[in-house]
Amino acid sequence: MAQKAFPLEKIFGSRTRVKVITLFTTGVKRPYFVREITRTVNERLNAVRRELLILEKIGMLTTYEERRRKYYVIDEAFPLLKELASIMQKSGPGVEDALFKNIENIGNVLYACVTGYFTGNPTAPTDLFIVGDVQEAKLDSFAKAIEQQIDREIRYTPMTLNEYQYRLNFNDMFLRQIFGGSFKEIVNTLPVDMRPKEAMNQKSRSIIRDLA
Repeated sequence: MAQKAFPLEKIFGSRTRVKVITLFTTGVKRPYFVREITRTVNERLNAVRRELLILEKIGMLTTYEERRRKYYVIDEAFPLLKELASIMQKSGPGVEDALFKNIENIGNVLYACVTGYFTGNPTAPTDLFIVGDVQEAKLDSFAKAIEQQIDREIRYTPMTLNEYQYRLNFNDMFLRQIFGGSFKEIVNTLPVDMRPKEAMNQKSRSIIRDLA
């Protein structure tokens, strides 16, 4: 039975504000620029600008400028962030970040996560990490489509399941740099003992054990 959406705008005062908060708290916590947010939440530009200004003033969002474009990013130190994320997740359908939609079309994707630029992880060696059997041409097209939307190049790393398992077993530095920092999973159908969070908790084969 589908979960009935609760009209949060009655509490938060604005449908647009609810959508913007949902986007920033329940999806990939990446930088967004105004027109991108407007397209994603499907609301009027002026309404989105007004809500972004409010959320910036209360400290939920921070901003920076790059290539003459202003970007908005969630402030992880915002004191009510966890509570807001919980409320948005329980309220009904989320606001989908279409940037990584249809990633399964590039091949047999067993695992995919974003890190680096998308999660503010400066030590990550890549921005998009994929495990599975993917078609290089489709992956290249997929990455280029992302780059066009965010107006910047991204680093992406595909890896076969066998290579991933091999690297996992010998405590590979590349994987430690990804999973030892901030990352957001998009797809995860790996066997339980090969999933990053489970593997990190197993003392015998933890990929970030010596970073603790």
